[in-house]
This record gives sequence, structure tokens and C-alpha cells, in this order.
Amino acid sequence: MYIFIVSAILVVASFYIYAGYKKNKRKWRPVQVEGIAKVKQHSSGPLELLSESSLLIEYTFEGEKYCCETAYRPSLHRSFNAGEATYIYIDPKNPVQCLHNAQVKWRYVKLWLVLAFVLVICLLVGHF
Repeated sequence: MYIFIVSAILVVASFYIYAGYKKNKRKWRPVQVEGIAKVKQHSSGPLELLSESSLLIEYTFEGEKYCCETAYRPSLHRSFNAGEATYIYIDPKNPVQCLHNAQVKWRYVKLWLVLAFVLVICLLVGHF
């Protein structure tokens, strides 16, 4: 019985968080890339991200310099190295948050949420 109550609370909380996320969507702003470097983590971070390359991007927003680590996109890297004007999207409320940075993190959050949901279902099926 307790497992059913806990799983119901988790489902309701998930829908509540999802509704809040949809309500408070970010307004992304484009900024021009000033510097770019391809990096690969070898010692820290989530295990899921250790094998993937990423880009360290430097940009200026409202007169201040920032940098963020984003998912590796060959088209972005290629266009910057070719000398073309290259832009990325950032969150104006949190300028160190890039669009593709958020997408990379969200991909693994979704994976963990789905696995947790499957675990709860397995526990419910095994209980009954």
C-alpha cells in the first residue's frame, strides 16, 4: 500500500514540475561567439557525459564576458573556424546557461526520470 501512495505522489509531483516548466519557459537571446575550443572531459562530471566531446564557448553579454560548455556541434565549430559570424542562444537571466548546454543536461534528466518511473512500475507489479 505504501508503494502505491509513494508512486502516486511521484506521478503527481512530476506533472506539477512539468506544468511549472512549461509555464516559465526561458526567453533565449542570441549572442555572437568570440572564442571556441573543443574539449573532452576525462575526470569529472556525470558518467554519461564523459565519452562525449563538447565545446567551450566564449561570448559577451551586456558588456561582460562569459563562457559555457555546450554539446559538440560540428556545424558551429566549422563556421567559427571559417571566420563566419557565429551565434548561440543564452538565457538572459542566467548568461552562463547556453541552449545546447540545457538540452544536453535535460537529455540525461529524462533518462533518469524514465528509469525511475519504470522502477516504480516494476515495484508495483511485483507487489501485487
